[in-house]
Amino acid sequence: MSLLFRRSAFITFGRSAVSGALSLAFAAPVHSALAADTDTQVASADTSTVPEIIVTADPLARAADELTQPVEILSGDELDRHRGASIGETLERQLGVSTTDFGRGAGRPLIRGQGGPRVLVLSNGVSSMDASDVSTDHDVTIDPAHATQIEVLKGPATLIYGSAASAGVINVVDDRLASSVTPGLSGEAGAGYGSNGDERFGNASVGYGFGESDNGTQLHADIAGRRAGDYDIPGYANADGTGSHGVLANSGTRKDSGSVSAAQFWDGGSLAASFSRVLSTYDLPVEETAFIDMSQSRWDIEGRLNHPLPGIVSLRLRSGYNDYEHVEFEAPGEPGTRFENQQSDTRLEAVHEAFAGWRGVFGLQYGHRDFSAIGEEAFVPPTISTGLGAFVVEERPVDWGKLEIGARIDRNQSKPDDLPTRSFTPVSFSAGTTVNLGGDYHLKAYATRSQRSPVTEELYSFGPHGATETFERGNADLDMETANNFEIGIDKHAGRLQWRANVYYERINDYIFSQETDQGLNADGSGTASSDGIADRVDDEGNFDPNGELLLVRYRHADANFYGVEGEISYALLQGPINVQSRLFGDAAYGELSGGDDLPRMTPMRFGLGLTADRGPLSGSLDLIRIARQDRVAALETETDGYTLLNADLAYTLPLSNASTSIYLRGRNLLDEEARRSTSFIKDEAPLPGASVIVGFEVKLL
Repeated sequence: MSLLFRRSAFITFGRSAVSGALSLAFAAPVHSALAADTDTQVASADTSTVPEIIVTADPLARAADELTQPVEILSGDELDRHRGASIGETLERQLGVSTTDFGRGAGRPLIRGQGGPRVLVLSNGVSSMDASDVSTDHDVTIDPAHATQIEVLKGPATLIYGSAASAGVINVVDDRLASSVTPGLSGEAGAGYGSNGDERFGNASVGYGFGESDNGTQLHADIAGRRAGDYDIPGYANADGTGSHGVLANSGTRKDSGSVSAAQFWDGGSLAASFSRVLSTYDLPVEETAFIDMSQSRWDIEGRLNHPLPGIVSLRLRSGYNDYEHVEFEAPGEPGTRFENQQSDTRLEAVHEAFAGWRGVFGLQYGHRDFSAIGEEAFVPPTISTGLGAFVVEERPVDWGKLEIGARIDRNQSKPDDLPTRSFTPVSFSAGTTVNLGGDYHLKAYATRSQRSPVTEELYSFGPHGATETFERGNADLDMETANNFEIGIDKHAGRLQWRANVYYERINDYIFSQETDQGLNADGSGTASSDGIADRVDDEGNFDPNGELLLVRYRHADANFYGVEGEISYALLQGPINVQSRLFGDAAYGELSGGDDLPRMTPMRFGLGLTADRGPLSGSLDLIRIARQDRVAALETETDGYTLLNADLAYTLPLSNASTSIYLRGRNLLDEEARRSTSFIKDEAPLPGASVIVGFEVKLL
C-alpha cells in the first residue's frame, strides 16, 4: 500500500502542463558550472579562477584548493539543482561519489565504491548518529532540504573524525549553528511538484540577528516536508521481466524535518545550540505492504574561544546527542522490529600558533552509542559501544608548496548483551604534499596508513532481516582492517580551461564485507556442506532451505585492493553577456580480493558531458551521463546493465529589490531509461524512477 493512501499530504501544489515548457530548456542558453563554481561567472581567460570556498570540516578553515586531500564541494546554485530526497541522491553526480538505494526512501553515499561504516556522514561536523550504517534500508536522518553546503572528503579522513571513516567523510552544513550574526531579518522558502509519483515538497527558514556580525545574537528556525507516492518505471519491476509494470509498487515516501537554534557571539568567542527533529516514513519495495517509520530528536552545541591560552589560536567544542528509533512494519498496524539508538559524539579541537614553521590542530574525541534491536527479527544484540581518540594534524609551507602530516590513536570497545566484549586500538598516520608547478598548476600526493575497528553488526549480527529479505550472520572473531592508501593528483585551477585528474590505490588487509554463501549449511554453520552454484537460502530460524524466503549473507574478511581514476575538464565556451561553460568528466573504481575475485556491489565506470549557460536572469544546464555495465561482480552476484541519464534544468530569476525569486523547471531521466544501480541490494527488484519533470520556486530575502 502506498504512503499516499496512509498519510495526508503536507504540501499541495497544483499540477501544471510542463511538456511545452520543457523544450525551452534546450532552446534557451543553458547554465551550469563546476562544483564550487556555480555562482561565479567567468570574467576573462586570464583572471578566471575557482572562488575560494572554505571547507568547514577542516579545523584550519582552509579552502578546498588548499587541501592536500581530494575534496568535492556542492554549494550555491549547483546544490539547488542537485538537491534530492536523500543525501546519496543529492551527491551521486559528484566525482567519485555514488549511492546505495532501497527505493526512493533510503540512499546513503558511497565514496569510490566503499560505504557503510567506512563513510562517515556528519551534520555540521558531528556524526549523523542514526542507523544508516547498519543496513542499506535505513536512511540517513540528515535532510538535504536544509543544506547550504555539502563537503566530500575522499580517502581516509580518519585523523580528525575517527578511525571508522576509512573511505571518507560527508559533511552537511546548514544554518542551524550560526558562524556569525546576520543583522536583521533573513530567510528563504520554496516549494515544488514532481510529475513522477505525484511528488510534493517544500521548505522554509527564518533568522533574525541582533548586533554586529561578531558581537550579538542570531536566532534561526526551519522546516521542510516531502511527499511522494509510488513512482513510475519504464518497464517491469524485476530484471527478469516479471513483477509490476509501469509503477514500482510500495515505493512511496513521507519526510518532515525542522529545527530551532540560537547563537551568541562576543569578542572572545561564541556559543550556539540547536534542537532538531526528523520524522520519516517510507515504503520498502521488496515487500507488498512493508514500510519503515523513523524518528530522531537531536541536540547540538558548538562553542569557540579565541586565544584562550598562550600559543592557542582557538579552542572549539562540538557535541551532539540524539534519540533515534525506527520500526519496520510488515503492514499497517503490524509492527515488527524496533531499532533504538541513543548516541553522543563530542570533539574538542585546539588550533595552535605556528611553531618552527608548523601550524596545525590537535584534539580529543569521545563517542558513546547504546544501540538495540527489539522484536522477532532483532538480528543485532543490544550493544554499548564507546570510543576515545586523540589526533593531531600539522602543515608547513615550503618554497615549492607545503607539507602535511597527521596521526591518530583510538580506543574502541563494543559490549553486547550476553556475548564477549571486543576492544580495539586502531592507529593511523598520514603524510601529504602540495607542489606548486608554476602558473596555475598543482601536483598533490597523499599517503595514509589507517586502521578501522569492526562495528556491531559486523561482529554480532545473527538473525532474519525482513526488510532486506536476508538472514545476516556476523563474525565475532573479526580483526581490525589495516589500509595503506596512496593517491596522486594534478590540476590546472585557473584560466578559461581548467582540469584535474587523480589516481589512487588502496591495499586493505582483513577487509570486512558481507556476501552470499554457497555451502548448503544452516545459518549457524551446522549441517552437511554442499555447493550447487546457487546462493543459499534459509527460513526464519536460519535452517537451510533451497526455497526459503531469506538469502543467507555472512560477514567475512580477506585482503582486498581498491584502485581507480577520476578526472574532469571544463572550458568556458563563451564569455560576456552570454556565458557558456562545458564540462567533461568521468570516474572508475575497482575493488577485488587479493586472489583476484571481484568484490560485491561495486560502483561501475561512468562518464558524461555537461553544459551550463546564463544570460542575465535566465540560466540553464544540460547533463548527459553514461553509467557502464557492471560485469565485474562477485560470486553469486548478478550483473547490471548500463544506462544513460539525460537531465536538464532551466531557471529564471525575477528582478525584485528585497528578495531573490527564482522559478525553475527540471527534467530527470528524460530518456525514460530503465536504470538499476549495481550498488543496491534490491537492484533486480527495484529500478530507479523513470522520466520526471519538476517545477518549483525559491525565494530568498536579500
